[in-house]
Amino acid sequence: MANYTLEEIMCGEKYNIESDVFMEVFRLVEQKADAKTIREQLNTIYVKHALLVAKKMHDEGDCISDDGITIVF
Repeated sequence: MANYTLEEIMCGEKYNIESDVFMEVFRLVEQKADAKTIREQLNTIYVKHALLVAKKMHDEGDCISDDGITIVF
């Protein structure tokens, strides 16, 4: 079981939510989605990718450990 900080989950090598969100927004831009649509969907995209990472962490037995708090999936 590996411990990851929130920063490592958001921008790290193994779990990189920021990169996944960027790629999804980039695909929306390629599909000519307007800025309002992208802004409206951005929170949903973040939640989607956070849940996907939580599932992946659970499957691999990893946990979040930051500031003395540990979250085990």
